[in-house]
Amino acid sequence: MLVDGNQSSGLALRWRRGAWLSLAVLVLCVLSLAPYLTSSTELVRMRNALVLIDESSTGFDWTPLNVPPSYVQERGPVDPFFVDVAARLGLAALPDDWARALAISRHLLGSSPVLQGGAIKLDLRGTYRRIVRSGQGYCGDFVDVFMAIALAAGMPVRSWAFSFDGFGGDGHIWPEIWNRQLGRWQLVGIFNNYYFFETPGVPLSALEFRQAMLSDSPRLKLAPLDPGARVGWSIEEEAWRYYRRGLPEWYMWWGNNVFTYDRALLVRTFSGVSRSLEQLGGIAQGVFPPVKLMVTEANRHQANAMWRLRMHLFVVVWVASLATLAALFCSIAAVRVRRRQHFVLSRPSAVQDGQ
Repeated sequence: MLVDGNQSSGLALRWRRGAWLSLAVLVLCVLSLAPYLTSSTELVRMRNALVLIDESSTGFDWTPLNVPPSYVQERGPVDPFFVDVAARLGLAALPDDWARALAISRHLLGSSPVLQGGAIKLDLRGTYRRIVRSGQGYCGDFVDVFMAIALAAGMPVRSWAFSFDGFGGDGHIWPEIWNRQLGRWQLVGIFNNYYFFETPGVPLSALEFRQAMLSDSPRLKLAPLDPGARVGWSIEEEAWRYYRRGLPEWYMWWGNNVFTYDRALLVRTFSGVSRSLEQLGGIAQGVFPPVKLMVTEANRHQANAMWRLRMHLFVVVWVASLATLAALFCSIAAVRVRRRQHFVLSRPSAVQDGQ
């Protein structure tokens, strides 16, 4: 039995080594992501890479009449809270959708005496209250609430973004409404309090604005959505410089399902705790909207880097999952071997044989 006991000890040791080796692989997987864990903007880059969508056959010029099948439309019930907001603003009585967009913008921009900025880490209702009561909120917060009110009023809406750091977290997001009366998209620079036009009275779409910027159109102008609220820059040229800098890295959020996302179990679990965990929960539950990059020759290198990061993340997830399972299996096996050895050695016959 002494030989058998030694064999059991050796087997247990091998299982424990297997567990430690699996844990070492898990640690290496985490360390491979260290460059993306250094700041919130890098975390956003990692998040964007996780939800990238390849729609090479689908452009950005679709309308509500021919929405791409992969676009995540809001199909769930509208939150009654925002139906009430739309009713209080009298949106149904306004003559057209641009008038409704202006009413929503002026409500969000003008309800608080001072706009303080700063990200809000709450659900849609909490974000709305912070914006209108205390002037808090960053561009993403304003866009989420704008979209919620627009959808509650029956207006088609989607959102665009651009970045300055290779499709990471340093950038901007803004909504675009579909004006049902004119049959065209119109860009709403809600957070910075701007809209854009070449012909007075005809606000541009996002793609029209981008093209006008690229061609240095002398007719391109901006105006405040709410003349009584602050604008993004007191010096207009600084605004143009900002938008020009973002031209190479445009992308679209491939979904407008703000209510479905807000109701998701994993999102609600982490809402108010950690924005990163909340969004990871949304991705895990399949309610976080994808990202579609506007790939051009100018940004192809950055776009390819995002796809490589996406592949890296999926490899890490698979290897880390297998390593975790292997560590758990080896640990259980080592414990079972030790228990069996203890049981065998503790029997009277085993003690006599040992003597």
